[in-house]
Amino acid sequence: MKKQTIFLSALCALSFIGHLFVLPLLPDEIPIHWNVYGEADNWGSKFSTLFLALLPALMLVLFLVIPRIDPRGKSYEKHQKAYQVFITVMILFLSALLWITNAAALGYAVPIGRLVPIGCGIILITAGNYMPQLRNNYTMGIKNPWTLESEWVWKKTHAVGGIVFCIMGFIMVLNGFFSTGWMAKISLGAILLGVFGLEGYSYLLYQKWKKNS
Repeated sequence: MKKQTIFLSALCALSFIGHLFVLPLLPDEIPIHWNVYGEADNWGSKFSTLFLALLPALMLVLFLVIPRIDPRGKSYEKHQKAYQVFITVMILFLSALLWITNAAALGYAVPIGRLVPIGCGIILITAGNYMPQLRNNYTMGIKNPWTLESEWVWKKTHAVGGIVFCIMGFIMVLNGFFSTGWMAKISLGAILLGVFGLEGYSYLLYQKWKKNS
């Protein structure tokens, strides 16, 4: 992970330094939240963007620390590729989010209502593709009493979870291309159904595993 860490650290540093140059150009009040139609509905001080500028670096540090403090840290050696891909996608997304916000604050016609759902959808699709590779741990993946108790339940849940996450991600991407109120509701409903459905599925698997054991 050394090369990846150097690259992402440099990206975070350059993004933050670039933001410091842009900060004086931003108006005193900038949009900090947008509704499902991509319209700004909440405003804040331009200095509030400093946290958003620091967030990629903070998340990168957290991602590097997690394998060292997770009681099942050895699992990260087994799913290292999946973890590396997830880290990269998250840092790129957070960095892009900063500059999308800056562009909107400077008055550029940025379709945030489309870009953010598409970005979130890509994250979900990426997570879904690599989810079956995840090994039992306390931080990444679908963690509940049943998956943490049984390696078999963990593997089965994440195999199905990979498909579910890809479906949720695809719907989120569609939400970006068809940014409407009803499409946002469908996306939210799909995510809730997927999350609670996986929880219920892992519980049923656990009951089957317990019975057979």
